[in-house]
Amino acid sequence: MKRKVIQIANSTQLISLPRKWAVKHGIKKGDEIDVEEQGNKLIIDTEKGVDLERIELDITGLDRSSIMYYMRSAYRKGYDEIAIKFDDPLTTHFRLNKKLKVLSIIHTEVNRLVGVEIIKQTENFCLIKDISQSSIKEFDNVLRRIFLLLKDTNNDLMNGLKKRDFVLAETIEEKHDTITKFVSYCLRLLNKYGYEDSKKTAILYHTIASLDKITDIMKYVARDTLIYKPTLKKESKATLDLINNSMESYFDLFYKFEKNKIMDFTRNRDQAIKMIKSSSKKISSEEVRLLNTMGGSLEILLDLVEARMSLEH
Repeated sequence: MKRKVIQIANSTQLISLPRKWAVKHGIKKGDEIDVEEQGNKLIIDTEKGVDLERIELDITGLDRSSIMYYMRSAYRKGYDEIAIKFDDPLTTHFRLNKKLKVLSIIHTEVNRLVGVEIIKQTENFCLIKDISQSSIKEFDNVLRRIFLLLKDTNNDLMNGLKKRDFVLAETIEEKHDTITKFVSYCLRLLNKYGYEDSKKTAILYHTIASLDKITDIMKYVARDTLIYKPTLKKESKATLDLINNSMESYFDLFYKFEKNKIMDFTRNRDQAIKMIKSSSKKISSEEVRLLNTMGGSLEILLDLVEARMSLEH
């Protein structure tokens, strides 16, 4: 858009802020904004988030998982108040085939969301409100925390599988919930404020959402491990090592970008895929299922490597 320059006295020149942008970000008289020079461009930035005050969700008739995802989507979008209403106090948990209290589900999900609390509750209504002072400046530290937790979770899962340490496998569910909490917070920050380099916002959003999917895969593998309690053959352990190496290669690449690390990743990934195929006739059906599920992370990782290259350009 074009803006006319206004001359004040002999030295001061002014341009007006676009009204739509100023309203969207709640800019008022006396507020401070950052102005950064980039060659022939000026970048105008504000820490104020997009003003999304309140949304009302009717969760009547939804099952346990749908309720949690519905709430989580509103939180990630950036709403400051989420009003939830429902008619039936009970709903179904399909995986466990049992009835659960809707209010208990809401409380569980709120505990997984950073910075919000339930401030009002009746038998068929809850009001959730953001009580924090979030800032996009927290983003990089929280993202690094996600990567550290993912590495820790992946190592515990691999050790639990290879050593038949089922107590260790039981901890993966809790670790998954912790990672999901930080994932949701990062996505919320990106939606409310955008990344400091706006061109990277969409790529980082895609990256974090994909890391969330990898965390889910770890959770599913851990659940199957506790059900089947397999004794892995050497072929399966070798395949898991290759999958683990692929993850480690990506984690290292994200923060220390070097072209040769891309080749390290693709080599490990291709070897892991070949091992999954070649060992499928030598191992039990339970092992095949575990390897195929875990192997699903390889395609997500490949996409993440491409996204990381885009951040570098």
